Amino acid sequence: MIPGGERHNPAPHGGARPVVRRQAQHGKAVLLALTALVCGAAGLALAANHPVAPRALLAAVAALVALSVARPDGWLVWLPALLPLTGLAPWTGWICFEEWDLLVLAAAAGGYARWAGQTWARQPADLRGPSAPAATALVGLVVALWVAAQWLAMARGVTDAGGFSFGWFQGYREPMNSLRLAKPLVAALLLWPLWALAQRQDPQRSARHLALGMTLGLLGVCLATVWERAAFTGLLNFSTDYRTTGLFWEMHVGGAALDGFLALAVPFAVRELLVARSRGRWLALAAVTALAWYACLTTFSRIVYLAVPAGLAVMAWVHLRQGAAARRQSGRHWLTSAAPAGLLVAVFALAAGQIFSSSGYRGLLALLGAFAVLLPLAPALRRCTAAQALLGLIAGGLLAVAGWALAGLHPKGAYIFDALALGLALLMLVLLRRAPSPGRYGAALALAGFIAVLGGLGRVALHHNGPAALQSALPVAGGLLAILAAARALPAPLWPAGLRWQGMTFGAMGLTASIVAALGGGAYMTDRFATANADFDGRMQHWRQSLALLRTADEWLLGKGLGRYIDNYALAATSGQRPGDYRLAADGDNPHLTLVAGTHMIGWGELLRISQRVALPGGPQVMAFDVRAEQAATVHFEICLKHLLYDGGCLIKQVQVPAQPGQWQHLSTPLDGKPLSPGDWYAPPLVMFSVGIENSAAPVQLDNLVLAGPDGRNLLVNGDFSQGLARWFFSSDRNHLPWHAKNLGVHLVVEQGLVGLVLFSTLFVGALLRVTLGPGRHHPLAPAIAGGLVGLVTVGLFDSLLDMPRLAFLFYFMLLLGLTVRARSASTLARPGAAVVQNQPGDRAVVA
Repeated sequence: MIPGGERHNPAPHGGARPVVRRQAQHGKAVLLALTALVCGAAGLALAANHPVAPRALLAAVAALVALSVARPDGWLVWLPALLPLTGLAPWTGWICFEEWDLLVLAAAAGGYARWAGQTWARQPADLRGPSAPAATALVGLVVALWVAAQWLAMARGVTDAGGFSFGWFQGYREPMNSLRLAKPLVAALLLWPLWALAQRQDPQRSARHLALGMTLGLLGVCLATVWERAAFTGLLNFSTDYRTTGLFWEMHVGGAALDGFLALAVPFAVRELLVARSRGRWLALAAVTALAWYACLTTFSRIVYLAVPAGLAVMAWVHLRQGAAARRQSGRHWLTSAAPAGLLVAVFALAAGQIFSSSGYRGLLALLGAFAVLLPLAPALRRCTAAQALLGLIAGGLLAVAGWALAGLHPKGAYIFDALALGLALLMLVLLRRAPSPGRYGAALALAGFIAVLGGLGRVALHHNGPAALQSALPVAGGLLAILAAARALPAPLWPAGLRWQGMTFGAMGLTASIVAALGGGAYMTDRFATANADFDGRMQHWRQSLALLRTADEWLLGKGLGRYIDNYALAATSGQRPGDYRLAADGDNPHLTLVAGTHMIGWGELLRISQRVALPGGPQVMAFDVRAEQAATVHFEICLKHLLYDGGCLIKQVQVPAQPGQWQHLSTPLDGKPLSPGDWYAPPLVMFSVGIENSAAPVQLDNLVLAGPDGRNLLVNGDFSQGLARWFFSSDRNHLPWHAKNLGVHLVVEQGLVGLVLFSTLFVGALLRVTLGPGRHHPLAPAIAGGLVGLVTVGLFDSLLDMPRLAFLFYFMLLLGLTVRARSASTLARPGAAVVQNQPGDRAVVA
């Protein structure tokens, strides 16, 4: 039991009780040490069997264990930061085991080892431990029932798969998949006591660390999406049928791993932005938030566009309720100034729609620059005299005329003129902020720069699309000038002069600009919204087919078993909709790959591909392989610039294989296509070799795959499958429905029955109520936990989520946190950024 609560006084007679307590203390320390030993040994064993880098991972696990011993709460930063970045399945071929397993085991090994040492050394008088109150006991009961239900579902899943058999490279339709989906809850429960211990030892620091870890994880995911877009589509290409996946390999058969992580993590980053005190921290978090918005936008996921705002709305509501005391004391809060911010963003949205339709991205950027000057200029201009304002207008007009004339001397003159005008205006505003009177005419010079910026906006429009674009830009420029004049003339300011308020308002304008660009600059998102009704009808049909897998009362009550959705759906699919499959087989001592194509409509994106990461080929490539086919088949080979689901150019060959039952054939063929581009140095694309079957007549066996260029170097590793399926990975680029229930509730019912659905719903509702209306609502992480849980469940309306272990682990961990966090009082957290947590006796039974 975690130390906490009231102290026990020493026994008054004979000292017998301290001896008993000392023995119990040592017993607890031994148990903690054994837990640490088991976790450390398991982590080292997994690392030693890693298919690609066992030595490096052995060293990494040892280092993380040592770090966890030295800094027992440090895992709250590095675990969530590394978790979304450490999925190496496309390189390793591992599915049942993953690199995040090593992170969890290392954190647990170090944390429990440190805890064991502290417990052993503690004096008996320092031990604490009154019994848990009824509310915590109820939470423990529900969690215990959920654990029991998961255990039963795992056992049923293994039985449904034909009984347990171990394999490092088993797939989704084999017994180990049940264990794969049981791991997330085990991992969350393993770290739950360490979180509770960290809360008791330093509640402020542990809360800060977890928020920092989630924000860093979000930053890593966002940078990965920026690289992906830059490497394969271009950052501003919103027309290509390419949806960002980040480093979530789980999306190789579709799914919403990236969507779910964004919905969970964005509320953490935005909440940190709201409470940031230093200017540098605020700017850094603003940059993370902007990158997160770009990542959300480029998922082109309609549910993300709903889930993230829904989570942020709940987060903001809880945050506002926490800050009620502070607002009563100070009388103001930036969220209370939402009305002028909303009006300004609405004005920007109207102007952006008009400018973008005629002047494109460059006109939109020029408009953003104009608003960047307008927001701080209006409060500053109220301090200058009428004569100074008139001087600024005249000087700005002269600058605009000169800029228009000089812009025609250079092909990019319009953009240079706009950038110089923007630089002048912002420089003067910075000087005004640092010293209110940089000469007598600082505000006048800033106004002159703003007039020049408006002139630059018109010049950019004219340069981009001629007089028609200029006609669209002139009313916008006039409207901005009118707003500025009203802001100076009215007796009360139209909006606050604070930089944070202005920064957040400008950030909202930037987000609005990205939406305008995505919807107006690319047909793909528009088409997705246009087909929403038809897609929903198809999803409803899929849910009905999924629930039809349950045929008995027992199955409705307890489900098919954990991890058994995919195999049961495939076996029950109609003859024309069955997905493909792959297995490692052997003839005596000769392992080989067996491929079965799906019976659904075959097409380029419909193939089941078995793939391997390879280096960029340096010239023409020849594919040599052994094949055995009972019936004539077409084998498809390709080398593509490819991250996960979408290619950016390929070398391809379809090979007709004649039927020779029982006989191996050795064939070779050159791959056709133009040489693959290495891409830009700052965003090089990945390269992937794939093989698939283009007809579904019968299975095909493959062995001894060799891909060689003019230098004779084989680009493939383990092409003879002597190391099992190490390095080999599979994907179904477009045919995603057979692999997911596409609804969290449907997935729970199919795999864990109505019992599982009721227990999970109880956990979710209990956690959400606790951090929104209950004793956890004043905890510093309550807004982010509430927003993240709401965002995740919103994504779960149209995807399964719990069939992707990394995301399921975070889901379970946030549920456990939501069920147990408690703050001291509303007043202690009224100050923005406060993070004081009560060491309540009622919280002691987090782990009992």
